Amino acid sequence: MEPYSIKNPFPSTVVDVRPVTKPGSAKETIHVDYCLEGSGLSYVTGDALGVIPNNDPELVDALIAALGLSAADEVTLPDGSTATLRDALITTYDITNLKKGTLTKWNAVANSEKLAAILADKDALKDFIWGRDLLDLATDEEMKADFTDAAAFVGILGKMNARLYSIASSPDAVPGQVSLCVGAVRYTSNGRDRKGVCSTFMADRLKAGDKVKVFVHSNKNFRLPEDGATPIIMVGPGTGIAPFRAFWQQRVADNATGPMWLFFGNPYKATDGCYEEEISPLVESGKLKLSVAWSRDQAYKIYVQNLMEEAGEEIWQWLEQGAAFYMCGDANRMAKDVEKALLAIISKYGNRSEEEAAAYLADMKAAKRYQKDVY
Repeated sequence: MEPYSIKNPFPSTVVDVRPVTKPGSAKETIHVDYCLEGSGLSYVTGDALGVIPNNDPELVDALIAALGLSAADEVTLPDGSTATLRDALITTYDITNLKKGTLTKWNAVANSEKLAAILADKDALKDFIWGRDLLDLATDEEMKADFTDAAAFVGILGKMNARLYSIASSPDAVPGQVSLCVGAVRYTSNGRDRKGVCSTFMADRLKAGDKVKVFVHSNKNFRLPEDGATPIIMVGPGTGIAPFRAFWQQRVADNATGPMWLFFGNPYKATDGCYEEEISPLVESGKLKLSVAWSRDQAYKIYVQNLMEEAGEEIWQWLEQGAAFYMCGDANRMAKDVEKALLAIISKYGNRSEEEAAAYLADMKAAKRYQKDVY
């Protein structure tokens, strides 16, 4: 039998789905446990899990209605099997990411001058595709396409892509299972409420006992130090805490002696704490040092990089003692701000020029003492 992988994902049984943040949180976060027993899949702390979601049935029904097609019509799937149009759109095809190739095929049917002009302009295309999906095309009088049948429509579609999530568990802490910490993506764009395909698939529709296709994605560039005595500094605001839950679970399972320091951040202490019931005993026992930035709990905003600046001298001491530094989260803003703060700490407390601080950080990276899991 072919081993389970990205090409042959494992039909995992959902063990549990529960909220991490409290009701009313603007940073709605959930925890999901998947069963890996019988899969032959294994993972290392720091790896990611690929999840293949289903599309929102409400979006699928609205799209089929807008196209004037029949939900019950049979279509052939990429693997050669058949399904109704509705089931195919829920389980198999991408209907939310507007890629140039799909739009070009759509316009071969629609013959829309408006869409043709957008496709011809790189910047206009980039602006157009953000926050839109195929339902927007199907309901726009200037872009509507009249497909001859269901088969013609699915013929222009790409397959549903997997989404990768940092694993939030240690295989030694929860044998046979894998955990995720996921933020539910919800926003409004072009007059419609939108939902992240995979995050709200898990947050809104998954329940214990459901089957979900998953696979393990190795991340060899995000690993704990081989020596359990090495200090580690972890910076993970929001769902960036996910791999660090795996890190502290692994260190506890290994009886590692190295100190741990977690920088976490979210908007409000009242609603947006994550894994507090696990973190508190670690802090109380002295195994974990915790610095939390509640960004909206005061008149001015406080972020993890601000807490790093305040603790700069101690961070420098940890680095000089051989600490490994990790960050996880948003690549565009957080990661850049955190790296800038780290360089400033190295420069100030290490009495180094900007160039020398950059060289120090480069040496840390080469020694695998500076690792990032950003997205």
